[in-house]
Amino acid sequence: MMNYWRIDPDSRNYCILADDRNDYGSQDFLEMEGARKIDQNKLRFRFDDERPLPISDFVPTFQAGILFAAPSVFERLNRFFSQGRHTFYTAKTDKHDLKIYVPLEERAGFDFLRSSYEKFEDGDIDQVFELKLKAKFSTDVDIFRLKDNFGVRFYIIVSDNFKKMYEAFGFTGLRFTET
Repeated sequence: MMNYWRIDPDSRNYCILADDRNDYGSQDFLEMEGARKIDQNKLRFRFDDERPLPISDFVPTFQAGILFAAPSVFERLNRFFSQGRHTFYTAKTDKHDLKIYVPLEERAGFDFLRSSYEKFEDGDIDQVFELKLKAKFSTDVDIFRLKDNFGVRFYIIVSDNFKKMYEAFGFTGLRFTET
């Protein structure tokens, strides 16, 4: 059976990419209800110069559910990033251009009973502390987001296959937590 992993940016050890006159949010990129159409010419970012940390392969940002990396990273992991529904953009930064990968593939599989989380009064999930997938969960894609509740739609889940290839290439910038 395949294991799946929640990925999060490693913003403790690597330089963070901040918005630079860019007002698009995660909901816009992820094409959620009320999303604005992305204007490629307005995607400007800058590396945080207040914390002199190294720049990782996958660059940490404040944009949840989206991956930023050098084009060469996506080329080396192309077999994963060409699956399912997704969108790519190019981000201009103060250092070099980055590709933005937006996974639009969503699957139902969040285990409400085994996961640990806080909810808003309306029932939507606010924050997930421990994300668990349903027992025997399986899917045909290696990168996806969950669609069970609005609050879990911002987490990217990857397969063991993706994690093993990431590690084999020695990439940096992501943290993996088993689901």
